[in-house]
Amino acid sequence: MIVGTDTGVGKTYISCAIARQLISEGTHTGVYKPACSGSLIKDETGTPYWEDVELLAQAIDQNFPSERICPQKFHAPLAPPVAARKEDSHVDEALLRQGALWWQDQADFLIVEGVGGILCPLSENLLVSDFAAALNYPILIVARAGLGTINHSLLTIEVLQKRGLPIAGLILNDVDSERSDESRTSNAAQIQQWTTVPVLSFVPFEWRSNLLHYQTEDRIDWCQLSSGHV
Repeated sequence: MIVGTDTGVGKTYISCAIARQLISEGTHTGVYKPACSGSLIKDETGTPYWEDVELLAQAIDQNFPSERICPQKFHAPLAPPVAARKEDSHVDEALLRQGALWWQDQADFLIVEGVGGILCPLSENLLVSDFAAALNYPILIVARAGLGTINHSLLTIEVLQKRGLPIAGLILNDVDSERSDESRTSNAAQIQQWTTVPVLSFVPFEWRSNLLHYQTEDRIDWCQLSSGHV
């Protein structure tokens, strides 16, 4: 399961990169996001769409309907239970788990992308960490590469470890082309100094336009990595 240290750290980008790599290696791969909020308008018709869901669908060659990739979508750019209330609706907690179970007979490897950070509310009664505990999948943390990420990364790791959740590793993802600070070159070593969780990769911003670059230059054996933590 892929979780972030915050919102906007590039969870969907990394999820798509991993999915494309696995598919290129011949692994039948599925993608699942239990809930998504924050719709956009596609064209002059006013048709709403959810960018994360569309990107995930494209990553697996759109072989599955979007309702299976993300069965619960809400329009407001808020935490799912808050966005749902604005529509006089709610997050179906049973469906969160059922939606993931559906993929068992459909794919050999399932990438589950979380919502926001690990303590983000996913429903009225569940945090993302609660959903992660129910799945018990190994967790990949995606962290923003710039200044502040040491604290955010170590806090996320500590929460996961205190809850007994398995962590496969951490990826530093550069999401900002405009800002440049010296921490980008030292953050990985600093984080590694304070935790045994492996920092697996640093993904430069310039690779974002070429997912294949990430796959070939910094290739990780995701099947082996996940099997060692199940």
